[in-house]
Amino acid sequence: MPNLLKQKNAAGKLIEFGMVRHIADDLAHRGHDDHRSIFQGQGKILLALSQTDGLSQKELATRLNLTAQSTAEFVNKLVKKHLVTKEKSTTDRRVTIIRLTDLGRQTASKESAKIPDFLTVLSDEELDQFTTILTKINESLYDEIKTANPSWVNKFHQTISDHLRDWFM
Repeated sequence: MPNLLKQKNAAGKLIEFGMVRHIADDLAHRGHDDHRSIFQGQGKILLALSQTDGLSQKELATRLNLTAQSTAEFVNKLVKKHLVTKEKSTTDRRVTIIRLTDLGRQTASKESAKIPDFLTVLSDEELDQFTTILTKINESLYDEIKTANPSWVNKFHQTISDHLRDWFM
């Protein structure tokens, strides 16, 4: 059984994080109308290509854990916005290679600046651990909501899923 004092300390740090994060967000985004998210599917593709340009559409889907259909939709939207180009591979004509345009590189650079600075202090391993921990906490919170009001949790979960569908997936 976890130590109650450690749980209390962790809860305090979580509350402190929420408060500090809110203040930091207010200061960082004051005067900005920034409703887009880097975490949406198109933003994730831009970031992936900014790290490794010239990936196949299949490789993008694999790296980002997206379906082939979702990846194709996102890529086509990015092509229409002139942020990426699609070309057939010279070695295998069945493979479509996705590349950033100059505008795509500029946009990816702006998007990468939106990643919260506080995450940059974590290593890749720590980010994986943090993500696992947050997933576990979120699942526990969903269970609490379901226990408190079983009919409401499905509507709430669907609303969250609809709103965040393209984020993090």
